[in-house]
Amino acid sequence: MKNLLITFILLLFFIGCGGGGEKVTTLPTNISEPTIIIGVEQNSSDSGPLTILGHISYEYYVPTHTNGTTTLSSSNIATKPAKEIIVKAVNENGEIVERNTTDSNGDYILNNIPENYNIKIRAYAQLKSENWDVRVVNNQQNDAQYVSEGDLINTGTSDQNRTLKMVVSNLSSAPFAMLDDIYQAMQKVLVANSNAYFPPLLVQWSTKNITQITNYNGNGIIQVLGDQQGDSDEYDNHVIIHEWGHYFEDKFSRSDSIGGAHGSGEKLDIRVAFGEGWGNAWSAIATDDPYYYDTHATNNGDKSGWNMNIESVNQKDTPGYFSEASIQRILYDLYDNNDDGQDTLSLGFTPLYNIFVNQQKQTPAFTSIFSFITELKNANSSNSGKIDNITSSENISDIADIYGTQNDSNLYKSINIGDTISISTSTTNGTYNKLENHRYIRFTIATAGDYTIDITTTSSNNPDPDFKLYFRGGVVEEGISSGLNESKTVNLSTGDYLLDIYDANSQNSATFNVTIN
Repeated sequence: MKNLLITFILLLFFIGCGGGGEKVTTLPTNISEPTIIIGVEQNSSDSGPLTILGHISYEYYVPTHTNGTTTLSSSNIATKPAKEIIVKAVNENGEIVERNTTDSNGDYILNNIPENYNIKIRAYAQLKSENWDVRVVNNQQNDAQYVSEGDLINTGTSDQNRTLKMVVSNLSSAPFAMLDDIYQAMQKVLVANSNAYFPPLLVQWSTKNITQITNYNGNGIIQVLGDQQGDSDEYDNHVIIHEWGHYFEDKFSRSDSIGGAHGSGEKLDIRVAFGEGWGNAWSAIATDDPYYYDTHATNNGDKSGWNMNIESVNQKDTPGYFSEASIQRILYDLYDNNDDGQDTLSLGFTPLYNIFVNQQKQTPAFTSIFSFITELKNANSSNSGKIDNITSSENISDIADIYGTQNDSNLYKSINIGDTISISTSTTNGTYNKLENHRYIRFTIATAGDYTIDITTTSSNNPDPDFKLYFRGGVVEEGISSGLNESKTVNLSTGDYLLDIYDANSQNSATFNVTIN
């Protein structure tokens, strides 16, 4: 049976609307979006003795890495199976005759198909099972579901084989490429926990996504750039998996990262450094490929961009506990089976997974390399020395507690109830999410009740002290009023708390007295 021609479409469900079939709307010629089919999916009552089986696949770019440059070229394209996606047989009225999913080889079987019946095969950019629900949708069209479908062909009187192949030339393969990246990431997690449940995930992608960077928004949504004249990430698999790593932290573990701009060589807030370093390391762990890359459109229609080898970096820019590059190298070296330099350890992913979903999720400290490594060493004491060797290669002293005392005794300051201490913020390393923009104070509440947090400015350059009060990653209270001082009374239960204090005016330096009564 000949391969079916593919029409790249979007399917938008209107729940509760009546009427059958689907209505085609034509977009203006100056909008480079796929055709959109709007309507209601209805089940057909027709069934029969025939079977349609086949194979569904998609094209993807094979990256070419040359030194620090990666190219995605139309002359180097390969094909992968579309694994475990939803596939349906649809009649000429748009009604669903039969449905199933492909297997891990991209093969599918649809039974109970009528004889002498016009049928088309529709492939959905959706993974759906008891353990996950992942959809790639167009956020510029009300989160319409991406699908691809073949021609409407009569079934005749015998079983048929029908195949679909989504291609890069018209971007029909893009939603399926991103879906397969996420499938690969989930499979790595299932190695560590075969019963893992993945909360629903929406991947929003459109060629009109040209401003906001690719990101995980913290609400079960990954938003992906699609600017075909500039930066688009639909075929940059490490970028997609990096963002899925933030989803993993959100749904399986915990991240205290405050977000914001970050880059190589910067001294970052320890929460940001760990979160971004983890995302980069995870892209290499999930794919077993240390080359992280990000590409942009070129004048000849191909894509080109930068890459970094997460495992072996000849020039280490500002290594330390505040460096996302250091974090990514540490985490990947803990995982991989390639001994290099001071890395003689190959833990695999399961020990890392166990720390993420247990101790890291519950740590009373902020999530950082200190909290993670402390608990990893506790759980793998026989390998403690080898873990220390890996962290020391990044100018990080042997980690012995979740607060990083051995590396910076002033990173967290302790305060007793009724006492006053002095802290200072600085913009020496940059603003908002850089090291020393935020100062951490930890304290313990032994008796539940009302407590007042007072922050008083002692410097003369008009800073504006603000704070957030945390308990195991959750924000308990905020003090964000304007002025030289900040005061807030809050009812607290017993336990260990963290106070994050920062200068909203981002003065070069600011000094504050902090009292808790």
